[in-house]
Amino acid sequence: MATSLRAVLVDARASAIPHASVRPSVAGVWALGRIEARRMLLHPSFLIGIAFALFIMRGASGSEGTRLDPAWLLGGILVGMLVGTVLSANIAALRPRRDQMQELFGALPAPPETRTVGVLAGLLLGPVAISIVLAAVGWWALRMDENIGPDIDVFLALQIPLTVAALGTIGVAIGRWVPSLLGGPVVIAAHIMTGIIWVVPWVLPTATDVDRPRHMIYLAAAITTWVALALARDRRTAPRFAIAAGALALGVVAAVQQVPPGGW
Repeated sequence: MATSLRAVLVDARASAIPHASVRPSVAGVWALGRIEARRMLLHPSFLIGIAFALFIMRGASGSEGTRLDPAWLLGGILVGMLVGTVLSANIAALRPRRDQMQELFGALPAPPETRTVGVLAGLLLGPVAISIVLAAVGWWALRMDENIGPDIDVFLALQIPLTVAALGTIGVAIGRWVPSLLGGPVVIAAHIMTGIIWVVPWVLPTATDVDRPRHMIYLAAAITTWVALALARDRRTAPRFAIAAGALALGVVAAVQQVPPGGW
């Protein structure tokens, strides 16, 4: 029996398609990115997320006949975009496994991480690009408001696309490591139900006396951590896990140092 098992393992190793040693091509990544961006933005989870958030914000913003405040409108779009980005990015990362195409990608001459990098490129070309437009429109529309205008600055605007990118990369990484459609909803539930979002909020206005450099480091470290983990699922190399661990440690330090006494 041991001899038979050894023979099976040797045959499996000999017939396995070796991983390509080249890097993902720019043309291939951006071609996949354009397709994934369109699919993310048109996916029902992304569209329903924005519609549901707008509905909730409309109910919370005022009574009957009250004009919808632009700040509530933009806030609702942002919340819906964040929820929709997590779900659609997670679904995009899961698509090859759900379609039972993961093994067939190994027959391609491209390296194994091309598919993951393509999904990340779709995240950049889709939800992140839309969030940049949203941040620019919000900055232009709200900076003259006498009530919240003083809190609208470039620092606040920069946090919006970085937050969309951070949550999107979480969705991609979870989708690569956890083969279940529940991964995205669990990420959202963990933010809301466990209070993670209040430990170190993703978006903080200047009025909170937030340490700007440390908060930007925190956001960049979060993105780097999850990108490295997503790529490590395709090819488990020590440098990728080391980058993820280093970025995680840097993000934790930046988060702890910027939290004021008593929390936000």
